[in-house]
This record gives sequence, structure tokens and C-alpha cells, in this order.
Amino acid sequence: MIMAREHGSIKGAVVNETFRVVLFLVYYLALICLGIAILVVAFYVAKFLGEEVLPNAKGRGVIGVIVVIAGVLSLAGVFGIYLIKPLFSFTKSTNEERVEVKEGDCPKLFGLIRRLSERTGFRMPRHVYLTTDVNACVFYNTGFWSIFLPVRKNLEIGLGIFNATTIQEVKAVLAHEFGHFGQSSMKVGSAVSVTNKVLYNLIYTDDFFDNALYSWRNAGWYLWRLFGMLAYGMTMLVKLMTIHVFAFVQIGERRLSRLMEFGADEVACRCAGSDAFVSAMCKIKLLDACDMDWLRSFLRKYLDENKLPDNYFKAHDAVVKALSKEGWPTLSHDVQLKNDYDFGVAESRVEIKDVWSTHPELADRLACARELALACGDEESDPAWTLIPEELAQKVSDRFFQCCVADMDKKPEIVSSTEFQAFVDKWYAENGFPLEFSPFFARSLEKFDLQKAFEADVKENPFTAEYRRLVGELNMAKSDMETLEQVASGEIEAKKFLYNGTAYTRKTAPVARHREYLEGLAAAVAKCDSAACSYLTHIGNDADRSHVKTMYGNMMSMKALCSQLAERLLPHEEFIDRCLANCENLSADKYHELCARIVMHEKEFRQGIAEVQRMLPDAIPDDESGRRMLEYASKAHNCESDFALESFQELQDYRNAFGSMCGDYSLRCKLAIARFADARINKD
Repeated sequence: MIMAREHGSIKGAVVNETFRVVLFLVYYLALICLGIAILVVAFYVAKFLGEEVLPNAKGRGVIGVIVVIAGVLSLAGVFGIYLIKPLFSFTKSTNEERVEVKEGDCPKLFGLIRRLSERTGFRMPRHVYLTTDVNACVFYNTGFWSIFLPVRKNLEIGLGIFNATTIQEVKAVLAHEFGHFGQSSMKVGSAVSVTNKVLYNLIYTDDFFDNALYSWRNAGWYLWRLFGMLAYGMTMLVKLMTIHVFAFVQIGERRLSRLMEFGADEVACRCAGSDAFVSAMCKIKLLDACDMDWLRSFLRKYLDENKLPDNYFKAHDAVVKALSKEGWPTLSHDVQLKNDYDFGVAESRVEIKDVWSTHPELADRLACARELALACGDEESDPAWTLIPEELAQKVSDRFFQCCVADMDKKPEIVSSTEFQAFVDKWYAENGFPLEFSPFFARSLEKFDLQKAFEADVKENPFTAEYRRLVGELNMAKSDMETLEQVASGEIEAKKFLYNGTAYTRKTAPVARHREYLEGLAAAVAKCDSAACSYLTHIGNDADRSHVKTMYGNMMSMKALCSQLAERLLPHEEFIDRCLANCENLSADKYHELCARIVMHEKEFRQGIAEVQRMLPDAIPDDESGRRMLEYASKAHNCESDFALESFQELQDYRNAFGSMCGDYSLRCKLAIARFADARINKD
């Protein structure tokens, strides 16, 4: 999906969003007035009941009148508290991974920050914090009254951006944040942030008040419960109305946020130069992907062995080096990137404006920076790490790892970064797809007739550029299919969007047209997958051909078994999800039906495990996780009259674990085929 470029001026967006905030204040003031009016009416109703009705009541009627008086006053009081509680809420941005630093701790970094403050004319941040993230941001603590009062801002710097960057590139990143410090629109942004928190609290936040209201609504005495139900109904009505106000304010705020990013980018280009800004943004995208998609995964694997590397940033560098061997670009402080790296992904046919996005597309930001074409005379090309004392970087790394293992009973062994590098290299050696064949096999193969593929004799190498192109287009077409379906269902808000250059609306979204295009692509790729299978099962010696046929057969069998199991489980899962979503209103009969369906779900799942074990005995690994899976499948865990949430959660956990095992097995089969292709074809 391609995002449409943002147009308009910050000034216009500020006026638009200010108008929205003012409307919110009018709406919220009206709610408070309504609460006061209800309180006044309740007071007079209670007074009337106490002075006129109560003296004339007799017997149980006295108790009834007293309960009504208490109910009316409680109803008004509770509703009033619900409306005004956001006025006294205070949001403090907390992050246990942050390490606050002073100028004495890091003089070179503060020297750079001070120079940027002087150059931009914007005030120094109140506090500076360091984390391991590949990011930098401005944050502040807020309360309702921050809408009217100034807020002092803090700066958070993720040291992950220092890997492979120069001082000049880090200067561009920090100058961007100073651009936010100085934007007059930040005053509106601060007010909007508080507004959003107030609205969010009114809609979604559950605290002691909400728990008390829930208990009141379910009280044992009917007359008292009636007032609880009224209070609950009134708060729910306000929540439903506020949802629309929330969306109204947020859409304007998100557009303003995107335009503010362009303004901050211009400050970055003026302070550090357009080339440094472009290079920094391109590197950060890759470094962040390495951090979130790869490094954290490796750390989880390492923790499974009860180990951790001694330094987060050196571990990050180890993964960057490993990825460079897998086709990623070289990331180094002495290599400046001029363009966003092209991973060879096909272009999306869907162009849509995401009204909820806080940031513009990177391509648009880079294009604007290049158009500015600003140069900077004080180029600082030294590695960014020269700004940070080694012991301080280690402190930030240690803080992150402390947070990771805080809940672990047995603390992991700390090993050298060199040993972690060896762990990463070994993983790629055992699990990495050969670079040339990764596009063809590191995916879910399309369905084709396996027996016909075995019988066909394809003599020409099918692994062509055209095959690679079709696979890339199919992957993107599947993603576009999801986007179009979400637009058509309203899950993605888009009044208008482009598909293949033509404008459409939600009602006219070309879902059927794209599905036809997708099916055609899938058929073309399936034909290529079949040709690849035919070719690979007719080269090499008899043992090679037999092995490749077995891998293809096992992979297709696993795919069929998982598909059949999913079809059998889906009706049960849908029923269970509906019941659990409405668990408060389940009748006794419905509850028993829920228990029965959970038992059926579990039975089908256990049968699925048995089928996989029978047909593909090596699919379930011979280790602790595999043994636990087989042990689980040998017993029943629920009954048709009752079930425990713990056992149901256990069922879900084993479902997920089984899905991962099946996926890993298919991946091992494809990896074996890809390595055979790499060895045999390149050898020939």
C-alpha cells in the first residue's frame, strides 16, 4: 500500500485543529453543565422525597424511600465524578529503560545539543534521557490544565541511532527534535495531546470508579441495582458520544502531526544539511528493522539458552554484520546513503491516505529534503559513538537488560559480544536461506499438483528473473488484497483512494477485480513453483532426487494437514470468541454449550496433533517442547459442564506453539530444498 503525499500548510492545520479543540472544550463544558444540572435536580428530588414523601411512608415503604433518595443522590454523584475525573488526571511519561544524563556525564553530547539550541534559537530540553532504541523523541508530562499552561519538554535519545552513523547524521536527527521544540504548533499539539488523554480516559480507562460502578450495576437488591444500571447506562451513552468526538479531534491532530514532521525536517536540513538528513533517515530505517525484526528475536533465542550478551549495542552491530552477508547494504559511519534501500519489493497498486498516521511516508520526507538541497559548512564526519563515553553506553545497555530479566527467577549468564556474534553466525549457517534462492523458498509456496510435478521433466533452469518478479508481485498483491478488504469493511477509513491510478470510494472498492488479478498471479506462480519442483527432482543422483521429493512431499502434507485442522477448528473458535466477548450475559444453557464447544475444540486439536505425529513423525521435535506437546495431546483438560480460564488459556498457548512447530517444519523442508538448489545449480 502506498500512502498519498500530505499537502497543505501547518498554519491551516493549526487553525483546523484549534477549532476542533475548541469544539471539544465546548462539548466537555456541556457535559460538566449536564452533570451539575443532574446533581441539582437530584438534590431537589431527594429533598422532595425526604420532606414530602418520607414522613407519610409506612413500614417497608420507609426503607424504599430511603433507598430511592440514596440512589438518586448516588446516581448524580457518580455521574458527576465520572465527568470531572479527567480534570484531575495527570499523565507522566514513564519508561524504566531510560537513563537520565547530565552534562557532566556526557559533555560532548551536551555540547552538540547546546550548539543546536543556540543555532535554532530554541530552548534546551528540561531533561535528557538515553535508551537503546533506534529513535529520538520529545515527550512531556501532562494534565488537563496543560491545555492552558506551558509545558517544558524533555528529550529522549535512543543510542541505537549511533550505530553506523556520523556526528553530522546524529546532528540531523537531534535538530529534527529541536524543530519540534520550537514549533509554535507544538502549543496546539500539547493541548491536543491533553485533549486526547481526557477523551481516552472518558472512553477507555477503567479504574476503581469503573469497578465500583460495575459492582453497583450487579448489586443483589433490585431497587438499588436499578440505579446502578441507570448510572452505567448514562456513562455508556457519554462514552458512545465521546468516541465520535475523539475521532473528530484525532484526525485533525494526526494531519497536523504529519505536517509538523515536514517542518522539523526542514530545521534538520538547515542545521546539518540535506545529505546528512537523508542518509540518517535511510540508516535509521535499516537499523530499526535490524533492531526490532532481528536483534530482539536473537536475544529471545539466546535467553532460551539462559544467556545474554554483555553489550546491547555490540550485539546490534553483530546482527548488522550478519545481515550484510545476507544481502543487506553495508551500514557504516563512513558510508553515506543517498536513497532508501530497495529490497526489490513490487510496487503496490493501492494508494491511500492514512488519516491516522502520525508521520508522513519516508519517501515523501526524503523528496522534500532533496528539494531543499541545503548544505552545511561544519561537516562532522567522526563516528557518532565518539559523543558517548563507553561506560555510559554500557550503563544504558545494562539498564535495558535488567528490565528484560526483571521477572526471571534464574538470571541469565552474561557472555561476551564475540560469543554472541558466533551464535548469530551459527544460526544463519544453520537456518539462513541461500541469498539467490531466498525469494523463491522463504515464503509459502502456492498449491500445485505434486505428482504431476514429479512426473514432468523440466530441463531448463526455472529460477529466472521473471519467476522472481512474479513472486514479488504476488506478495504485494496479497498485501493489497488485505488493504482493499479493510477499506471495503470500514476497518481502514478512506473516503477516496487510488487503485492502479484510478480513483475509488469505499463502496466502489475493486475487491473482486483485484481478487481476479491475485488469482491469476497465484496461478502463474504456482506454475513456476511446479516447474521448480520438476527441475530439482530431476537433477543430481538418485539419493538427491529422493531427498528432494521427500522434502516437497512432507512440506505439502504439512500444509494440507494444517489447512484441514484450521477448517475443523474455525467454527468452534468463532463460537467461543462470540461467547467470551459477551460472557456477562451468558445464560446457563449457553454456558453449557460454550463448555461443550471448548471440549470439542480441544478434541479436534488433539486429533490434529496425532495426525501430524502419525504422518510426519519428525515434525514434532524430540526436545522438551515436543514432549510437552505430546503429553498435552494425551489427556483431556476440560469437561462439558465447566471449564477453567487457566486450562482454556493453556489450550490457546499449545495451539500457538503447535502452529509454530508446523511452520518451523515446513521452513526446514524449504530450507533443505533451497540449499540443494544452491549447491547443485551453482555447481553445475
